[in-house]
Amino acid sequence: MDQVKTMFSILSLLVAATFAALYIYIFSLHTEMSGMKVEGTDEVVSAASFPVEYERVEDFIADFHEYYNRTTGYGMIDRELDLEDQQIHVNAAISYIDDFLKNGVAHEDLKRDLEAIKDISSRDLTRVEIRSLHRYYHDLDKAFNHYDHEDTFGVTETFGDQ
Repeated sequence: MDQVKTMFSILSLLVAATFAALYIYIFSLHTEMSGMKVEGTDEVVSAASFPVEYERVEDFIADFHEYYNRTTGYGMIDRELDLEDQQIHVNAAISYIDDFLKNGVAHEDLKRDLEAIKDISSRDLTRVEIRSLHRYYHDLDKAFNHYDHEDTFGVTETFGDQ
């Protein structure tokens, strides 16, 4: 009986220590990574969501497509949509696109697609604009990163209507 109590005590301490370590780790990540300001706005974005800058447009496309898959994909756009979070992301996208355009985009079709994304992102956000943005990132992700999905929306100049 004493052995069972001892084992239970040890197991309880291990579980508590694991949760405490996990909490400290998550808190330290949040503290270390928050506070990136989106250029031209008062919005603050977590660096856990975005790198300070993207070196490759393909990485930007993949990250933002993943965000739209997570927040609007598979019918989620028709359920509760966090428009404030969506606005933070389009503001960040505009900043990134401005940087890409300023530094030069060699691919003319991609340049037009980035300008179209920026234009849509500059509008008042509704489900229509958000769905359109998701489709742009989806097709661009297929074109540049070989995103494996059968659907193509044909909204981009880069990927065309294939």
